[in-house]
Amino acid sequence: MIHHKHVILDHFMVNDWVIDCKRFTATRAQLQARLEPKAALILQYLASRPGEVISREELFQVFWPNQVVTEDALNRVIFTLRKTLNDSSTEPQYIATIRKSGYRLVAEVKVPPSPKISSKVLAFSSLLVFLAGALFIFSSIKPTANGLPLKLKLTGELHRLTYSTKTKHMPHLSEDAKHLTYLELDKKTGNTLVLMSVSDDKKVYYHDAHLEFSFPIISPASSGVFSITKNLRSPISYAISLTDFENSRTRPIFTLKSESTGLSYHPQSKSLVFTQRAAPFVAHKVTLYDPLLSTTKTLSSPPTGQSDTQPIFSPSGKKIAFLRSKSSNELAVYSVTLDGKEQQLTQFQNQITAFDWLDNNRIVFSNEHGVFLLTYEGKISRLFTPSPDQQVTSIQLAYKTNQLLLTLQHASSIGKAVDFTTKRQTHALTLSNGLDSEFAISPNAAKMAFASTREGYKTLWFRHNNHLRSINNTRFDDIYDLAWSDNSEQLAAVVKHNAQYGLLLFNFVTDQFDVHWQDKIPLHVIGWDKHNQIWHAKLTGQDWTLAQYNPIQRTTTEYPAINAYQARFTLNKENLIYIDATHQALWTWDFNSAPKKAVLPQNVNLNRNWDAAPHGIYYVSAKGTLNHFNVQSGVIQRSLTIKNAFSSKHRPQARLYGLVGTHKVITYNDFWLSSLQATKSPQ
Repeated sequence: MIHHKHVILDHFMVNDWVIDCKRFTATRAQLQARLEPKAALILQYLASRPGEVISREELFQVFWPNQVVTEDALNRVIFTLRKTLNDSSTEPQYIATIRKSGYRLVAEVKVPPSPKISSKVLAFSSLLVFLAGALFIFSSIKPTANGLPLKLKLTGELHRLTYSTKTKHMPHLSEDAKHLTYLELDKKTGNTLVLMSVSDDKKVYYHDAHLEFSFPIISPASSGVFSITKNLRSPISYAISLTDFENSRTRPIFTLKSESTGLSYHPQSKSLVFTQRAAPFVAHKVTLYDPLLSTTKTLSSPPTGQSDTQPIFSPSGKKIAFLRSKSSNELAVYSVTLDGKEQQLTQFQNQITAFDWLDNNRIVFSNEHGVFLLTYEGKISRLFTPSPDQQVTSIQLAYKTNQLLLTLQHASSIGKAVDFTTKRQTHALTLSNGLDSEFAISPNAAKMAFASTREGYKTLWFRHNNHLRSINNTRFDDIYDLAWSDNSEQLAAVVKHNAQYGLLLFNFVTDQFDVHWQDKIPLHVIGWDKHNQIWHAKLTGQDWTLAQYNPIQRTTTEYPAINAYQARFTLNKENLIYIDATHQALWTWDFNSAPKKAVLPQNVNLNRNWDAAPHGIYYVSAKGTLNHFNVQSGVIQRSLTIKNAFSSKHRPQARLYGLVGTHKVITYNDFWLSSLQATKSPQ
């Protein structure tokens, strides 16, 4: 575990090298070298305890938690560091190997001098683009009462709140920015609720073996935290609960009809807003709860097949912002008033990682490109672009202090496979500091295709005969649903570019591809049938329509009676298994008679996270475990007990006696606090 008594610096010197762990660079004189993120963080960890021997076991525990990796993983990182720093293993000037023990940093560690800028600011130099000058005037901002426009000023001071390699998510800052609560995932204790004092970094932990927490928010008492709780002894038992940290207890205050995808509290009205399903498998809707009257009121009305998540009160409590999805990569921010009047605030886009109200008329939101300011009239201005190695995964405003909380995360993803005929462990298919995803192995097992950001943007990649290459001119905003033809010579995939979807067909023999563009209609590729035609689902109006595409004749046959949101062929391709977007029920269709509905357990949530299997389906749970659901018996069995083995965001694919999928690796994710000021100035 990390030794918190030692200071972890983001900007420091080892001998004459200046190390920047936010930009992942090493600089000496006029030479600047790039550090791999994992290598930079391990050097940072060694530098926090110079002269001490740090065991290999500790480094594996800290930097590869809950992962099955070989000894060579650490060897490669140390080798890379020594090569970058021009160090020698036999005569070390930086990192010494202590035989049968570990490693010791023998170099001198010091903080670079900076007479004009505080060391705290230097420590966060990778974000100074966000803060430097930090004066933005937006023509779209409403004028104030005296006619003077507002301009946003970021003060230039960032404070890092957490230093931990443990997975932390769902942070919530109190309105006065004095307390922070969040969830921490630990392989021993599981889901733990944390309450932290921002000023002195003191933390209180709360864990209940029978409860699983989500969406924590600080109550006005500051020693209490509201959250959505799931009773693990009853899989479909959910409630809004209040955890009292002083007395170490949690009590339910309102029982929910289903799981929830968000929670917000308004201290003045003492109201809570959350989402829930009105019935099993139907869409989530924004729901208002009045604790004083013990009444609920449904506020949002998503169209058929769409769902609402992450509701957040405006400062006045008169509006609620929320996220609406019509597919896994079509998200938009909406708002709704207390009398149910909705307004769409953003266009639908690939990803929206977080959002919050800046005031009653403006919203700050983040996606894969950075942080943006959004006016209620729909005008957008960019506030912050993270480095290529970072992503903003959450943001929140503390209204009373005008401070912005950000979660900065570095994550990569790789391909992993599991062989069901041997000991059930996962094996890495790729190694990358980028985002590899959507893995598909050809039927003859000779080729593998996947999407990756290794070149700084998403492209299509292939591995064949141990040769890895990208496909020229396949740069798109998104690539997913990769599917091989039966003869292993052609690949189909969905691509998205400038909000337009297309069906990509790549011929491995000719090394050429073509895109059959479908305008702005979301698509899901299913696969190739026995006649070498491609089946897919497309959103037509509010319904998902099943379609069959003939790549030779370039014709499409539609089956409007089949409302298939996500579908897979059975292994023999004699049947189609699909879920519908309306009720997320599981159906089986033999292409001739009427589809048959299977009873799906309420705690099984399917989207892109499943594939056909013998007698049923394999699916990846929200915790990353792999499970098998038998359609005939209704029995669920754990196929792989390792947590976080696969990402539930990406589509897994069963092949022969195994399965391939995407595994997400979080190198770090920590919380940062920045002051934010809205001032007046003459036009």
